[in-house]
Amino acid sequence: MLQTIAEEISLRLVTNKVISIENRKYYTYGIELVLNNIVIFLSIGLIGFLTKRVFISLIYVVTYCSIRNYVGGYHCKTHINCYCTTLFLYLLMLFLNYYLSNNRLIVSYGLIAVAIPVIYIFTPVDYGIGSILDNDRKKYRVKSFMLIAIALAIYILANVLHQTEVSFAVAWAIFIVFSLMLLSLFINLSETRRKKNEE
Repeated sequence: MLQTIAEEISLRLVTNKVISIENRKYYTYGIELVLNNIVIFLSIGLIGFLTKRVFISLIYVVTYCSIRNYVGGYHCKTHINCYCTTLFLYLLMLFLNYYLSNNRLIVSYGLIAVAIPVIYIFTPVDYGIGSILDNDRKKYRVKSFMLIAIALAIYILANVLHQTEVSFAVAWAIFIVFSLMLLSLFINLSETRRKKNEE
């Protein structure tokens, strides 16, 4: 469905001579990504509103998206898989945040302790779309460290203010970035081994 809408929009852009026909496929793909993100964010916003968890939902999404943008990691093959996975991980965060109410702080420390060292060592990770150029790799690394430092500052401040729901949302976002990074590293390693075996 999103692909059909994206193709229609890009066709109109070609018709109105905003873009060239040769570049249409790139614009279609870009529009599709934007539409997918809009649907995801609207769904998360609606769930956050209905569950009265708008603030921690916002904290989670901003932390996750900003860090993941530079760390890299696994990406789903289809938009529907991306949508379902993203919503599942978000709903899991809300569920755990609610049911771990007395143990949020301990669990969030554990999530941070496991995720940060691995992210620090391996960031950024290629994720199948193509290799990250060396110049970009250095920039991504610096930016990811800065964003994690900001996230950790928010995490610490939230704990000091006894806002453990907020600190858990930050920790969960960092942990999910770590998990997707680890999955991508595993897939990349498996692909490298497979290619060596074929030679």
